[in-house]
Amino acid sequence: MPPYHLPIVALGALAVATGSLAQPPLPESGLQVQVGGGGLLTPDFLGSAGSRVRVLPYLSVSYDDLVSATVQDGIALNLYRSGDFTFGPIVSFSFGQEENDSRDLRGLGDVDVSIEPGAFAGYESGPFSARIQASHDVAGGHGGGIVELDAAVTLPVARTRSGPVLLSAGPGATFVTAKFNRAFFGVDATQALASGLPAYRPGGGLQEIGANLTAIAPVGRRTTVVGLLGYGRLIGDAADSPRVRQRGSPDQFTAGLFIAYALF
Repeated sequence: MPPYHLPIVALGALAVATGSLAQPPLPESGLQVQVGGGGLLTPDFLGSAGSRVRVLPYLSVSYDDLVSATVQDGIALNLYRSGDFTFGPIVSFSFGQEENDSRDLRGLGDVDVSIEPGAFAGYESGPFSARIQASHDVAGGHGGGIVELDAAVTLPVARTRSGPVLLSAGPGATFVTAKFNRAFFGVDATQALASGLPAYRPGGGLQEIGANLTAIAPVGRRTTVVGLLGYGRLIGDAADSPRVRQRGSPDQFTAGLFIAYALF
């Protein structure tokens, strides 16, 4: 999963946590709202060797297991459900990247905010879950497409007074188009002159593989604490970029701690 999307992935775990653990019993249909926040340690930018702590809010609204929306994850519609399978459209957002985010980005310009409509398909059976999501920018940000694949096994490992502590772990992979890679890893002639890096024009394909570990612990009738660890390895044209080879690292680490409260 691209680091610029990691807050989305990480905070998505809060929706699962508050929906399944922290809330009191709810009707099978109805409105659910969760609020919270926390800190997430992520790379300074996609491909960076440095990291920073970001303080992030969280807001999730869902209705009748049909529509869900979060500040970080966008809007998803469970248009089709059959047994263990779900499918539907999604609109997500990327906040882009600014040259001022790091001195290692000086001379490389900005990547504007992206709006990314697409579709997802999910499968869940017992402790196992898997999801594939495909989206494409239509707002002129990175201008590219992304396909994200994730799988996880979630098991109870302990118990608090408020309920079971869950541990979820699994792999992930990200495929991108050439336009996406050129926005975040390319160096055109103007950027080469301004930054001192050699010109580089990457293609698309498999960009990153990695794994995530999430611990979800209820600490009250409506409150849940979530801890996160993640590792991603850039590969292919992304890893070969002079942005990564000369100013960054293909190894991307993430860690975070969040708290969520279920309003209803």
